[in-house]
Amino acid sequence: MKYQRKLWRLGAVALLASVAMPALAESPVTFERLSNPEPENWLTVFGNYQGWRYSALDEITKDNVGDLGLVFAMPLSMQGGLGGNLQSVPLVDDGFIYTLDMTDAVVKIDVGSGTHGAQLWRVETTPPENQGRNQGAALWGDNVYSATRIGTVIAIARESGEVLWEEGYVVPGEYFDASPVALEDKIIVGQATGDSGTRGYVLAVDPEDGSELWRFYAVPGPGEPGHETWPQDNDAWMTGGGGVWIAPTYDPESDLLFVGTGNPAPAWDAEFRAGDNLYTASTLAIDAGSGGLAWYFQYTPNDSHEADEVSTHLLFDLEIDGETRHVFGHLSRTGYYYTIDRNTGEFIGAAPYQSNITWTAGIDPKTGKPVEYDPAVDVQQYAIAPRRTEEAVTFCGGAFNTGTWPPAYDPERQLVFNTGADNSCLTGLVNWAIIPAEERFAANGLGGPIQFVSTDWMVTATDARTGETPVTVGIPLESRSGILATAGGIIFLGDSAGDFRAYDSDTLEPLWSIHLGAQMVSPPFTYAVDGRQYIAVQTGGAPSTAFEVFVGTTGPNSSNLWVFGL
Repeated sequence: MKYQRKLWRLGAVALLASVAMPALAESPVTFERLSNPEPENWLTVFGNYQGWRYSALDEITKDNVGDLGLVFAMPLSMQGGLGGNLQSVPLVDDGFIYTLDMTDAVVKIDVGSGTHGAQLWRVETTPPENQGRNQGAALWGDNVYSATRIGTVIAIARESGEVLWEEGYVVPGEYFDASPVALEDKIIVGQATGDSGTRGYVLAVDPEDGSELWRFYAVPGPGEPGHETWPQDNDAWMTGGGGVWIAPTYDPESDLLFVGTGNPAPAWDAEFRAGDNLYTASTLAIDAGSGGLAWYFQYTPNDSHEADEVSTHLLFDLEIDGETRHVFGHLSRTGYYYTIDRNTGEFIGAAPYQSNITWTAGIDPKTGKPVEYDPAVDVQQYAIAPRRTEEAVTFCGGAFNTGTWPPAYDPERQLVFNTGADNSCLTGLVNWAIIPAEERFAANGLGGPIQFVSTDWMVTATDARTGETPVTVGIPLESRSGILATAGGIIFLGDSAGDFRAYDSDTLEPLWSIHLGAQMVSPPFTYAVDGRQYIAVQTGGAPSTAFEVFVGTTGPNSSNLWVFGL
């Protein structure tokens, strides 16, 4: 499974001749720093292990955000792979940005001047045919780590840009998509291609040399607990899905990783894979030391609605019935917001954050499962579910663009902010007869045309204490950037038409916007240099239909970094 890959690149490190390297070495990124990150830096993709995407910086407030102006912009790359999107979240440490551009190259930028950005080095990480949409890098010690689209992890010296090692861990058809996560003594990565007929897994590697430490498969093999939830008369488990699309969150106190797994595959044809299909469409609590499963919670057994659990697990504490509970909040792909005890996996509650949900009549308040779930049957019949037929069905709730883009948690307000589709519906059919076996996973189990209909795009504020979503504001177009929340009482997001926006955290009233001319799929971030706060975002990617309709052109397929300040 693991191999040492000979580097394909020639001259992987490209230093700009006009830029001098920093004179002083940077402070090592330790486990203590990752567990308690400084407000002026952005050391992990979510800003902290808990997944909050929240900054304690408060120079930019509701009162002065209208004065926010462009400080500088700089290109990252002039071409964009093969139609992918720039999804990477830049990391910031002591005035240096580490990011991935549209070609998935790792780039180091000096922003210490406060007036401009200077590229210090650039390392190509994947051959051209595999360029795409990696979600970011990780910092650990004196190195930066990238998990690539060809299934390798690469370690790069932060100061010099020297490639220290590169190891491969995948078989054909697998790749890494999510950002790696650096812990005290290991780097965590996830295998994403479950929909293509593979088994998703979480992998831990040694940061010193890349040696594999442990691997946990989302679909258990013969003899492993959970394997009995797959058909025993076919090999559906071997191609069962459960891709790991997003970086896990982590609780240093319990040493547990919280991993969201993708839908079972083929996505729509539940009859092919009769059974609950563990551990797909689930949250997995994995012991970071051993790689063992501490507990799991499955949202939709025998899922037939492509309900990946791809949203971040937000870790925080709540007072419930006079007791402090260690919980996580999760914007499920089902259209419901869940609260679950993160130490035990006990279901606490669920409430809808979408207004139109028809695929189920609701969530059982005792079990957390859809009310139609029957553990005595192998093929679940939810309120509306695709089946092998020539009749197309339409269901609403969940579906694409629901709970997909990184949310944010404001600990002062105890609010969870999210963007997505409200009136989100899918129409399609499963006509097995017309799908040859070799196309089963390419077609995702769908035997006919699929139509996604969403008329309402929204920003929501969910009260973490109650699970209710009292504040919802419509936005003109789809937003896929995810959200940044700050102590200044503001949230930031970008939309598919190229508008970068700021909203009041309490009311979701729009406060500021600027048109950048290209869509944002990379989440905004913030940092400070010499006490001055900056808000930054990257643009780039294959232009969306919304961009084309709104702007009247397909737009550029290049990537840029934009930095704003007062």
